[in-house]
Amino acid sequence: MTDKINVLILIVCCLFLYFIGSASINLTDPDEVFYAGTAKEMLANKSPLTPLIFGKPQFEKPPLFYWQLMASFKIFGINTFAARFVPAMVGLIGVLGTYFFMRKFSGGPASFYAALFLSAAGLYFGLSKTVITDIVFSVFTAFTLYAFYLWYRSKKDLYIVLFMIALSLSVLTKGPLAIALSFAAIIPFLFLVRGIKALPAFILNRYWLIFLAFGCSWFVYEFVKYGNAFAWEFFVRDNWHRIIYAEHRSSDTWYFYPAVVAGGMAPWTAYLLFLGKGFKKHKDEYLFLASWIVSTFIIFTFAHSKLASYILPLFPALCCALAISVDSLSGRSKLLVPAGVINILLGAAGLIASPLIAKEYPALAKPLFLSLFLLFLFMAAGGVSLMKGRVRQAVFLNIAALAAFLIGGLSSVPAKLETAFSDHDLPGIIREYGYEGKPIVCSKMYVRGVYFYTGNPVLVLNMGGKKPFWSDHPLDVLSTEAEAVTFFKDKDKVLCVLTDEGREKINGFFGSARKNIVLSSNLDRVVVLSERAPPLK
Repeated sequence: MTDKINVLILIVCCLFLYFIGSASINLTDPDEVFYAGTAKEMLANKSPLTPLIFGKPQFEKPPLFYWQLMASFKIFGINTFAARFVPAMVGLIGVLGTYFFMRKFSGGPASFYAALFLSAAGLYFGLSKTVITDIVFSVFTAFTLYAFYLWYRSKKDLYIVLFMIALSLSVLTKGPLAIALSFAAIIPFLFLVRGIKALPAFILNRYWLIFLAFGCSWFVYEFVKYGNAFAWEFFVRDNWHRIIYAEHRSSDTWYFYPAVVAGGMAPWTAYLLFLGKGFKKHKDEYLFLASWIVSTFIIFTFAHSKLASYILPLFPALCCALAISVDSLSGRSKLLVPAGVINILLGAAGLIASPLIAKEYPALAKPLFLSLFLLFLFMAAGGVSLMKGRVRQAVFLNIAALAAFLIGGLSSVPAKLETAFSDHDLPGIIREYGYEGKPIVCSKMYVRGVYFYTGNPVLVLNMGGKKPFWSDHPLDVLSTEAEAVTFFKDKDKVLCVLTDEGREKINGFFGSARKNIVLSSNLDRVVVLSERAPPLK
């Protein structure tokens, strides 16, 4: 009965966190519309195997995530809910998989803690509401390693089969990185537990045929069909080059991922103080999870292209280790008081930051303060409970803090941000100004969203000569003032979706020759109708 109750609580928690408000802001630029747009084009062009963008093949990611989106679109239609349904469901599956993995070797509340910590960890929770590949990749990578560890303990062939299936799904989501992450965790672990003799039996078994057939066949198909164009774009440009070159230079620092892990574990950041508790009782599990965490961290730190979402694959392991630690706490632990204090301070940090955010965006001041105040109240109560040794109560108060934060913000914040992050408003603007089928000039941030929502031809305004996108997009680029002036000069009106910097550039290009009317402006996103000025009489 306990398992049924625990699973029910976890499902309800995930349904609330991942589904409530999932369509409150429409699909955002630039990534959500990239993945949703690719799936939309694959459906429209009956191209189930080759991903498409702007009508041309694109090989940035394998097709599994697109297949999931296509299936959801078939069921629910092409809309925001359907797109976000996929990461939400996969996030829920990852939470339940973590619970049942931990139940295999851990009695008591540790399995429940592990799943609950994962469900509400800020980064995991956020990516379960976001249409990008990272939550899917992380869940399948976690299942791959869960299956390996269960095989190591039991030597049952069932777990080898599950390993091969999960590894195939992971590879079909993001590529060979899944293999690197898996073996980077497995091999050090086997050395640490003096179990390296198990490696030949693991590597030399007939079940690898499952992986070769299921996990590799798409890559063979694309190479046969597209040859070196596919191999270069996928394996070199989108995998190897991301390791040796920084796509986002400001993130390429040694402290980027430590900060992401600390922040991404909120509201459980204070609980990281407990890591290490219960090591003697669960030595093998700890060494396995530590090997997973450390190897994943090293691989992503070594790579120069860094994004917060990339480090997500270590979060299931971190939450499992944290659950073992919390379950091993005694009511007299000296760590309870400092952890409680940190929990309170983390809740207060949001209140301190709210005036700075409100200064940049005054319309958010009241709803943001309400949300952060509710967060603080529950986090403070959770901190006090920790200091008193009431750990289970503290855990549920932290969950309540996150729920209160969401409820406080969902009613008003998303509507105020809609036109800052989404191009959902453009079809109405196009109809109003009779701009159907005409080219729209966009800053690179908004190109994919504009095309997704309107279907109009798009051009990129990208001054400076650098490539606007990491991977090639089959789009015309206005990279100099002369090119922009030539494009605009013979057109009575041009619709533009630009950053503030882009708007300033087109204002400077034309002077009084054109009248640039702002139709919408929110944060850094501006919709401009550029009209040719009438000749002077």
